[in-house]
Amino acid sequence: MLARFLLAATIAALPLGALAEGTLNADEFEAHVTGKTLTYDYGAGVLGIEQYLPGRKVRWAFEGDICVNGIWYQQEDQICFVYENDGVAQCWEFYKEGDVISGTYMGDAAGTFIMEISKTPNPLSCAGPEVGV
Repeated sequence: MLARFLLAATIAALPLGALAEGTLNADEFEAHVTGKTLTYDYGAGVLGIEQYLPGRKVRWAFEGDICVNGIWYQQEDQICFVYENDGVAQCWEFYKEGDVISGTYMGDAAGTFIMEISKTPNPLSCAGPEVGV
């Protein structure tokens, strides 16, 4: 799953552009996302949706894929995510522009850019093997 993301994101990487407000720290990021579900675009359409739960927990799904649970934490000036399906930290620098956030991936596909395109208080609707009878 991570490889699919990195390939798609590398192909569609966008330049950072003008980001005047600097990187968000954990408190600023937490204030923007906790209790909300954000949809992210990577320049070629929706990449995925992430629900931000209390206690710095998250639930992520690539567009049309199953949900995975994880956590996030601050490491230096980056916000890092670790998901239960692979356990590898995925670190981003997040910026706030007006009322939306954008992020730049700092791992193997460094420079990959995402932008919040919607934010809702509704939970993430998860497809997956647990769903059904």
